[in-house]
Amino acid sequence: MTDRSYATVNPCIMCQPIGSVMAFKGIENSMVLLHGSQGCSTYMRLHLAHHFREPVDIGSSSLSEKGAVYGGSENLKKGLKNLILRYDPKVIGISTTCLAETIGDDIGRIIAEFKEEEEEIASERIIIPVSTPSYEDSHNSGYIKAVEAIVKEFTATDESGSDIFNNKLNVVLSENVSPEDTRELRRILSDIIGTNSFILLPDISETFDAPITGELQKIFPGGTSHSDISDMKNSAAMIGLGITNVNRAVSYLEQTFDIPSQNLPLPIGLEYTDRLVAALSMIAGTDILEAYQKERGRLIDAMVDAHKYIYGTKVAIYGDPDNVLGILSLALENGMHPILVVASSKSPGFAEYAMERVGQVKPDCNVTILEDVDFDAFNDAVKKAKPEMLIGNSNGKYIAKEMGIPLVRVGFPIHDRVGAQRILSLGYLGAMNMLDRVTNTILEAQEEKLVAKWSEPDRYAPLDREFHITEA
Repeated sequence: MTDRSYATVNPCIMCQPIGSVMAFKGIENSMVLLHGSQGCSTYMRLHLAHHFREPVDIGSSSLSEKGAVYGGSENLKKGLKNLILRYDPKVIGISTTCLAETIGDDIGRIIAEFKEEEEEIASERIIIPVSTPSYEDSHNSGYIKAVEAIVKEFTATDESGSDIFNNKLNVVLSENVSPEDTRELRRILSDIIGTNSFILLPDISETFDAPITGELQKIFPGGTSHSDISDMKNSAAMIGLGITNVNRAVSYLEQTFDIPSQNLPLPIGLEYTDRLVAALSMIAGTDILEAYQKERGRLIDAMVDAHKYIYGTKVAIYGDPDNVLGILSLALENGMHPILVVASSKSPGFAEYAMERVGQVKPDCNVTILEDVDFDAFNDAVKKAKPEMLIGNSNGKYIAKEMGIPLVRVGFPIHDRVGAQRILSLGYLGAMNMLDRVTNTILEAQEEKLVAKWSEPDRYAPLDREFHITEA
């Protein structure tokens, strides 16, 4: 750890509002308006567009010095009106920033005044405020808060007007995953419990990875439908995916509507995917499908194939807590040596679950577990641990380059490579994909070292020179 603890230097996290944007973008026909300065929305659009390689529109109330002194009520109302006239969204998420929270704007009152003043255009809009000051917590907590706010709003208003038991399973993510991961989750759920037997929230499979259709679409189609979110209170059971943080939406639905729930880790690697498949099969009342038994068998075969190349490799893993926990499990299952495990933000259960998994698989592994650190402290920890590989987001590329070790990019953000939206890490297929990437990265690094060691000399002796061998 660093002794320079007087300030945060290059944080490993991003601010709460960017997490809320990812959550709101996972529901149908929605837009987000940030109540704060123009720079906040610009910063978030840039990061999201670089990661997902998609245009990401985010509204802003564009607070200036005047708004900071006299309040941002008028700016927020104008921003809402412009957003409705330009995009015509059904749902508008309002996320607060540092400035709005510091001046203490009453967002609920401003929304009520706006609906009264602009009844003609606001009457059919669902406006959901969420408090996400950037000076506390992280993008993970912003994501969790926004999902909870969405569930509370829709189950309270209940657009469908129905209280009929639907016998469905709610699946609520407590950490953002890639669009490809979301598609894989939908496939697993559809295969095991049925296409129309679950509600997945949020669903960014289309909204952050939209096909080109030749038509200008101001809001990409896709996302969890409004009727499905409203119907979540009538479901038979719930699964929260992610265990290191409290899934506030699951807790709310369980306490308010008495829906039984269980929380499972993100299905990364063999063991954690087994847990999800077993839970879904039990809920469906069926044996594990043959197709998934074959997928599992192929994963084990891939683990055997890769074992001789990756066994004992010292690795440092960093990123969002549940993602890191899943990759830690995958690394342990494949005989790697995770000597440094770092969660970018503080979470109640991360260290406990990480140590539990280490104890289950490789109790003799000497692992250092850190959380809520900046990249200054992370760099010091990596230099001390001396891993042979890093696994995490693009922000680790500088220390990887400095130390001359490879980096396998996974998680958020990935801004210096394309295809982040198509990285698959969940399920048996995702585990195989991750395993192949890690193994091939190790092989490439080994080849580079051999080439440097066995490189041919720059100059050879002239062909016409005579050589004499002197006998001893």
